[in-house]
Amino acid sequence: MTTIYLIRHAEAEGNLYRRVHGWYNSLITENGYRQIAALEERFRDIHIDAVWSSDLFRTRTTARAIYRAKNLPLNTCPGLRELNLGDWEDRTFGAVRHTDPQRMDLFNRTDPKWEVENAESFFQLEERIYGAVRRIAERYPDQTIALFSHGMALRQFLGKVKNIPPEEWHAMPHGDNTAVSCLTWDGEKFEIQYEMDNS
Repeated sequence: MTTIYLIRHAEAEGNLYRRVHGWYNSLITENGYRQIAALEERFRDIHIDAVWSSDLFRTRTTARAIYRAKNLPLNTCPGLRELNLGDWEDRTFGAVRHTDPQRMDLFNRTDPKWEVENAESFFQLEERIYGAVRRIAERYPDQTIALFSHGMALRQFLGKVKNIPPEEWHAMPHGDNTAVSCLTWDGEKFEIQYEMDNS
């Protein structure tokens, strides 16, 4: 049985300034670095065999809480990235709300009909993140791994694990920055032990 800790990145500029940052490579805030320190303390006595992160700066930096503290290499995987938000990238949410209110409403409801030029769909994100986590888990039978990803990506992954249908995506919870979910993988399926815990 493989144990997987799924961890959302620390507070980044997009979170603080309410900017649309999917694949945009934003920086960690001062508060985010405090969260990383707290995350390092949380995992101080937890054995980890490998650390993986999306290749974006905010996840790679958050992953330092574990890989540096435990003297492990950091592996990166673009499949763990956030939703690609296409032409909305690095605009403020307020500006998008002003110029594109209908599609912003669809986005805020995680409506499966949402689409934006040059962006991924929620379906594409779900398949990408699920496939990435599964491929990584398969590499570490009976070991414990930590994976660092993003809010929407982790939300869609957990929704797929729980078989939540698209018409109910709007009801899925959002995890805080550095919130931790724990799953096991038996070689065939994932089982959630707890999710989105920010303690």
